[in-house]
Amino acid sequence: RYKGRLELIIDSIALKKKPSGGLRKTLLIGAYQIIAQEKVEPAWIVSETVDLIKRKEGQAPAKFANALLRRVADHAKEWRAMELNPAAKEDEIADFCSLPFWLYKRLSKSHGRDWVMAYAKASLERPVTWIRAKDSADASKWGEPGPVSQSYRATEKGAIPERAGFKEGRFFVQDISGQFLVSEICREVAARYGEKFTVLDLCAAPGGKSLGLSWNGAQVTATDKDERRFMMLRENIKRVAPEVQIIEKKQLPGLPAQHLVWVDAPCTGSGIIRRHPDIRWLRREEDIAKLNSVQKSLCVEGWGKVKSEGFLAYTVCSVLAEEGPLLLEKILPRLPGAQVVKKWFLVPQESPHGDGFWGVLIQKKSNDV
Repeated sequence: RYKGRLELIIDSIALKKKPSGGLRKTLLIGAYQIIAQEKVEPAWIVSETVDLIKRKEGQAPAKFANALLRRVADHAKEWRAMELNPAAKEDEIADFCSLPFWLYKRLSKSHGRDWVMAYAKASLERPVTWIRAKDSADASKWGEPGPVSQSYRATEKGAIPERAGFKEGRFFVQDISGQFLVSEICREVAARYGEKFTVLDLCAAPGGKSLGLSWNGAQVTATDKDERRFMMLRENIKRVAPEVQIIEKKQLPGLPAQHLVWVDAPCTGSGIIRRHPDIRWLRREEDIAKLNSVQKSLCVEGWGKVKSEGFLAYTVCSVLAEEGPLLLEKILPRLPGAQVVKKWFLVPQESPHGDGFWGVLIQKKSNDV
């Protein structure tokens, strides 16, 4: 989560020679412990880290590490309250935001530097655990009520699967942004068809959308291509909403057209780096083009299963314009009769303070079924 800032700290001390390889990784761990674990004596951390480096790297690197980590320890309080240098270069700003440089550049180009700073700050915080309850009975057990109907901020300590009501399927975990999108899209589609509309959840695993749609009254058919995630989908639906129909992708040709097809497409995950900090370092800029190809293909496939006057929802847990509004411009010409109904852009620094999502609801204004 703080890897970028730790890189900035280490490089600001090691001005002449930047450590690399295994030495750098070990220094990152040591620096993190010194800065973040205030209850541990810094001298112990320095000693253990230097001993490890001495065994792995040798005497000279150990001396270098000792001097560097002592500098970190001497200024640990300042590092905890670290502020951005007004004269910082772009690569230093990216490190301060704890973002890879390519991601910082793309977000800054699309949204501006102030937006990126706010997003990065929010993404350094651990996310809230939100649950969706089946009903309001015993609401006090679920936690603090949230901004979406039957949403609750989990306040009870301990593992979620061990909480009362979990095995019985009385609630499931879903971020508030996901709950918000389910509520919004249900409202838009129900205004046209009533609450008992049909839905194909094309990229359903692990199942949160399907469960929420079903509990809102929709008749849901769920599928997913990923075999491992498909098993998770089966387990969650069996526990929470067994009325949801699960089909394999090979069964799609025989499925009739639906009132709503939801494509929650594979993406970079740039909107959930608060929840999964490793994503920001694992993704590469070249991944975007490959994912765009999959996203466009899924939307075209889903469009073929939308009834005339029906809807396609396209969502991604991404804050990159290339996977949201810019991709929409490329998709629309491939969807005959498409008319945009509504768009959403959710980010952790703004209400309801959930994961980052971009979404659009498109209606099929044609006679094609």
